[in-house]
Amino acid sequence: MFYKIIADIIVAMHFIWIVFMLFGFFLTIFGFFRQKIFDWWLFRTLYLSGILFVGILTILRRFCPLTILENLSRVKYNPETTYPGSFIVHYIEKLVYPDINQILLRVGTIFVAVFVLVVYIIRPPAKIKNLLIKKV
Repeated sequence: MFYKIIADIIVAMHFIWIVFMLFGFFLTIFGFFRQKIFDWWLFRTLYLSGILFVGILTILRRFCPLTILENLSRVKYNPETTYPGSFIVHYIEKLVYPDINQILLRVGTIFVAVFVLVVYIIRPPAKIKNLLIKKV
């Protein structure tokens, strides 16, 4: 029972991570046009790090560590409760993207990662910008 609870907690954390990634993308788009409103340097830096991590995993065709931990926990609880593939495919895709090609998810993830990186470089948060100016 312990491993089932751990797996369920990991699923909840995974869902929160995905919501953070989606929310951050929309805030990045909004912040690109309204710099003063979206100048939370810590949020933007954490989001940039997170989406780059997800993009790298996508390019390398690796599963998210949370997916791996969840499956390991499910195997210890009951091997029949594991699923092949990634978290998105198993949980989210069935609800939002029925029968979507994995390549579309990969391309979308890479696009978001590149977009966020470019926005971060073009319009860095004020605190980061000030640090860069002081060093020069």
